Amino acid sequence: MRAGRRLLIQPLGFDAPIAIAAAELARYLTQMTDGNACALPPREALPKDSRARIVLGLSDHLPRRIGLGRLPVLDSRDDAYVIVPKRDVLYLAGANPRSVLFAAYRLLEELGCVFLRPGPAGEVVPRLRSLKLPSRAIREAASHRHRGICIEGYPRLEHVLGILDWMAKKKMNAFQLQFLHAGVFWRRGYLQSPESPPTVGEGSLPDADCEALDDHVIARVKELGMMLHRVGHGWTAAAVDLPGFGWERTKQRPAKDKRGWLAEVTGKRDIWHGIAANTELCYSQPQVREAFIEGVVRYARQHSEVDYLHVWMSDSYNNKCECAACRKLNPMDWYVTLIDAIGRRLKQDGLATHIVFLGYVDMLWPPETQRFTTDNVTFMYAPITRCFRHALDDPKCDAGESAARQPLNQVRLPNTNRAHADIMRQWRDWGVKDTFVFDYHNIWAVWEDGLGQDVAGVLAQDIKDLAGLGLEGFMSCQAIRAFYPTPYLACAMADLLWDRRRSLKSHRRAVMEAALGPHAAGVEEHLTTLVKTIQVGSSYAHRRLTDAGVGTREQLAALAAYAEKHATRFRSRAKQAKSEVVRTSLEIVALQADHVARIARARLAALDKDAAALKTMRAEYEAALPALLDRCAPWIDPLFGQAMRGVLDEAERAAQ
Repeated sequence: MRAGRRLLIQPLGFDAPIAIAAAELARYLTQMTDGNACALPPREALPKDSRARIVLGLSDHLPRRIGLGRLPVLDSRDDAYVIVPKRDVLYLAGANPRSVLFAAYRLLEELGCVFLRPGPAGEVVPRLRSLKLPSRAIREAASHRHRGICIEGYPRLEHVLGILDWMAKKKMNAFQLQFLHAGVFWRRGYLQSPESPPTVGEGSLPDADCEALDDHVIARVKELGMMLHRVGHGWTAAAVDLPGFGWERTKQRPAKDKRGWLAEVTGKRDIWHGIAANTELCYSQPQVREAFIEGVVRYARQHSEVDYLHVWMSDSYNNKCECAACRKLNPMDWYVTLIDAIGRRLKQDGLATHIVFLGYVDMLWPPETQRFTTDNVTFMYAPITRCFRHALDDPKCDAGESAARQPLNQVRLPNTNRAHADIMRQWRDWGVKDTFVFDYHNIWAVWEDGLGQDVAGVLAQDIKDLAGLGLEGFMSCQAIRAFYPTPYLACAMADLLWDRRRSLKSHRRAVMEAALGPHAAGVEEHLTTLVKTIQVGSSYAHRRLTDAGVGTREQLAALAAYAEKHATRFRSRAKQAKSEVVRTSLEIVALQADHVARIARARLAALDKDAAALKTMRAEYEAALPALLDRCAPWIDPLFGQAMRGVLDEAERAAQ
């Protein structure tokens, strides 16, 4: 595209993602060149006298007569696209509207764009002397069906909308809002985030406002053509007319006629530890099952926008009903009975909604007797107590824990990965068809990346291993703001879910170089050194220098000095960086090094029993945290502070 020339982009069909794709191509191509790219109004079919240089639409919108070859088969769930040059026109076709949008971003990647994290400080957009559109066909299909993120952490609306746009650029196709509304997370983001103005926390965020925030998110999810997942926990509370919107304690109790519906544990039927969403029911009672099933079916009828409705049991364990009637089946068999009935009811109602059930905590294992009689059910495996220092399918990560089913309410959850992977293989052998893993790298472990572990490397290998475990995708239960300490963690998740054949080594190098420019190798060396320095013994010993009582005074002092030196080094280089992307990336790496130094200094103070120093450290940290988070608000969640606070808590106890 020469200066002064207009490049016309013709969207075909009237789906929102296709219109967005055309507009995004026009915006980026104009930014990248001295030309003028323009998105034309959508048309049902391509006019014979079209002057468009780029044409995009669903496979059945493109004229076959021009000989584009094999086009993606239309499919609402599985994503694929082609980018085909033909007679000086570039055609983009997709299996569904969002795949067309993915194709547009893939074209921009082909022209040199890199999408590292949300916002301008996360995008590499090259300046081109002239626009040379691809001369070869690009044909791609997703390696995995399920490629999603589930809301957690302390988000505000701008953070969620930002990550949705980033997800589209990275070809991720699903987003989940938890609970009947996501108020527990919105309230954290708006009322409890340290970087929020002090007066904000004095207010409130009513349920209606939380539902309105959900609606904003849902509208954007649908506009981008993504698949919407909703709910999860809370159904057990709803069945006995109690609020189940989070993990808050309640003094409410069910009405008298429903108190007998609660699970009997050690001879008592009560709200589990005061938390309604953590409470189980007595599923051997037909009226309990019917109330549970009817509640889910009624919600599905009222929310046809939901593509995958998550129906989970309580968010606790060793709390299942012990009455004689419930003991006739194990808890997973009761669960499958409920899910199968819900699935059949939805099909009878003509609803396309898929029901998601999960293997989780004390219900990790497959059922013994029950089977599904419906095909609108998806299985989700959630190994929440796994180790994040090693890949899930690493057999060496093993503390000798059994993968066998454990007795009712006597479950000890495995903390290493061999048992978790072996249990997942039991599901593969059981024959469940549509599956994905629900995993937690980006909610807690991410903030300890470099502290004796390479979480990003673990996540990349986990994505590579999904197929071998019989899993068709990945839903990341994560802080929305989790692009720390480098963008590689998030990019590895998205890019490898789309194409698991990519080389881990070359992909990591490409992402790091895009994010850090000439500093990429130095940052990689620094992070590798941190992991090796903090790890004590074999990685399978699961011991770290920064754990309580492990590091010596000399080791901790050396670690603090090393981290402080590199924090200063990277902060200085950030100030000199001309690129906003590189500058931001270096600032975040410097923040991580500073974090390590603070943790090491706190452990030193604990060894010295210096309670006064620890008090000062806490005050300084809490005072500094709002500014740190405010500068990096789109990419670092307030959960970042938990690692440091946990160390300070332990250190203060040790100093007493």
